[in-house]
Amino acid sequence: MSNVMDYIKWRGDIPFEACGLNEVDNLIFCLLSYVDFDGILPDEKTTPMTIREAAKEYFFTRMPVKERPLGLIVPGEILRLFRAMADAPRYSNLRIYGYVNDVCEEQEMQFAALTVKMTDDTYYVAFRGTDDTLVGWKEDFNLSWMDGVPAQRMAAEYLDRLYEKIPAGAHLYVGGHSKGGNLAVWGAVHARDEVRAQIVRVYSNDGPGFLKEMLESQAFQTMRPRIEALIPQSSLVGLMLDHDEYHVIHSEGKGIFQHNGLSWAVMGSRFLREKSLSPRGKRNDTEVRERIAGMSREEKRNFTKLFFQILESTGARTLTELNDDSLRNAITMFRAMNDMDKENRETVLYLISVLFDLKPLVPVAARLPGKAERKLKVEFRWQWHKQRKEQRATSRG
Repeated sequence: MSNVMDYIKWRGDIPFEACGLNEVDNLIFCLLSYVDFDGILPDEKTTPMTIREAAKEYFFTRMPVKERPLGLIVPGEILRLFRAMADAPRYSNLRIYGYVNDVCEEQEMQFAALTVKMTDDTYYVAFRGTDDTLVGWKEDFNLSWMDGVPAQRMAAEYLDRLYEKIPAGAHLYVGGHSKGGNLAVWGAVHARDEVRAQIVRVYSNDGPGFLKEMLESQAFQTMRPRIEALIPQSSLVGLMLDHDEYHVIHSEGKGIFQHNGLSWAVMGSRFLREKSLSPRGKRNDTEVRERIAGMSREEKRNFTKLFFQILESTGARTLTELNDDSLRNAITMFRAMNDMDKENRETVLYLISVLFDLKPLVPVAARLPGKAERKLKVEFRWQWHKQRKEQRATSRG
């Protein structure tokens, strides 16, 4: 089935002046924002650089020997996408600038963005999604109880600054993948009125939702007709919190790896739609979103704190580090769960089952000593059997 890379080969010689931006172009720009442009792309005060020039500089200075993973769920193939964009007339001469990359553990904040100038009066702002860092994922969970996390406020400020540098009456598209989709919507809703008036469309590509207060606000309702949320059929990230509405996209990936936009099926200039969520997607919706939605803000805050204390008890700072030594990390995390109440422990176990392949961890749970550990072992094996049952149902569907 065709994907984003096939789309670039098929449509890569058609300039944006002849055929404007569509939802697949939107995702391509969002995935481009994951590339580490530190020291390469100009900031908001300097001259823009073409995608071809940026690729030449990147691959000349960084010289990656092979496609390398950019994190557990950020595929190394993004570098191949970057090369393809540099070679395709549709993208190669587009100018990119305004690159920002700011991660602060003390503020529990991870923010990155860039701007693409498509034509003289058309711009696309891409907000980077959650990267491999635990602090980035913690900020995702903070969305469930905070009115405005630091990255959201930075997104609105970024759009306000951009307004000062683009022509009056310019057309502005805003989007992001993963948390970047949430930032795109939040930033568009909270930007200055003059900025909001120039926004044509906002794309959230498998991005988390929002608190109900945000969705019910007048500012959101005004922007609502211009917002398009896309999620894969077995989404996890995109089903966190509430959406006003969303379109379900077919992905060739499995489980959490459907979050990888390069796995999304393309038909023409659109993504292939599904009629509904898969069994796994429906389970994610029930197990995570509804359970967390049932908590008070204080309970959500405490749950986030406990969950990341468990992850951080391993000493890992990224999802990749958690999975690289998954057996040792699993033992550490299981023991850290003993003091949690049953409901929170079940939610944590489910989230861990999404982040890990549980099969090799079952023997680890079986070796846990002590009464509390034996009780946890039973719950863990039950979670594993639920995962296997859901996988079989998905494969049949």
